[in-house]
Amino acid sequence: MKAIIIIIALLLTGSSIAQQRGIVSNFLMSDYYYNPAIVGSRGISMANIAYRNQWVGFSGAPSLVLGNFNGSIKGLGKHGYGITFMSERTGITQSTAAYINYAYHIKLGEKTKLGLGVQPGFLQYRVRLYDAQLADENDEVLTGTVYSANAFDFSTGFNLYHEKFFLMGSLHHLLGDEIRFTSYNTNLEYHLSGIAGYNFKLKKGTTIQPSVLVKYARPVPVQYTAMLKAEFKNKFWVGVLYRSDDAVGINLGLNFKERFSLMYAYDYTVSSLANYQTGSHEIALSIKITKEKPSLEEEDDKLNNSILDEMKKEMDGDKK
Repeated sequence: MKAIIIIIALLLTGSSIAQQRGIVSNFLMSDYYYNPAIVGSRGISMANIAYRNQWVGFSGAPSLVLGNFNGSIKGLGKHGYGITFMSERTGITQSTAAYINYAYHIKLGEKTKLGLGVQPGFLQYRVRLYDAQLADENDEVLTGTVYSANAFDFSTGFNLYHEKFFLMGSLHHLLGDEIRFTSYNTNLEYHLSGIAGYNFKLKKGTTIQPSVLVKYARPVPVQYTAMLKAEFKNKFWVGVLYRSDDAVGINLGLNFKERFSLMYAYDYTVSSLANYQTGSHEIALSIKITKEKPSLEEEDDKLNNSILDEMKKEMDGDKK
């Protein structure tokens, strides 16, 4: 039974699994995964789903599924709410989590807001012992045996945003070993993350957006992902990314029918795993349940255009 003891020891040792949150390439389309203060910032209700298949060709490589629904109470952009589900599988281990989310948004200026969010949740970690490949064939593993451990989780964060820029930070696994009546809380390490970006609006409806994600979890060194994205007429976008000491990649996106956003990302590791896999694939879909309210500039443009149309009609009538 040595194999069982070793597997359970790995599961229960925090240092061996310090990176307890999965990797997402397009962190802006799945920003709800990184920051609880996002919900409600857009003033609409949205449904999101994402799937990532990491290190294709590498046996037991991680796969991640994310699902989220979030919105703003009465569409006012003041009180945000959300629900998030997550499932990640790596080898014979699997983690599943469910969270609820609340954020309060404060208006700091005409176009600047600050969101403050909290996200309590519940996690379950499972090890499928019957799938373990044993070096010693004489070790006995009970068929159908699954080891599981549970934890209560809590995240918090802030989101400072404007139509031209955004800056957000969050702290995950905040409870840690403060909860002692569960079997896994003592193994949760603090995860810090920060995201920043700026929108450069050019002519002909083109927007250039540089952004960066910075993450830290003890004892893993600080990791960052830099992305440069170009969006054209709010219809489609292309982007390139670099993840420090890990991968380079590209992502493509399409907005259609004013409600749907579809994204595909591919990244290829440049680490020591390069010879054992063919890259990572990621796909995400976002659906706007409610319509976005037009901005003041859009309303002004609509009003000005209607006035010009009326004037043109009157001038054409006078000519007749």
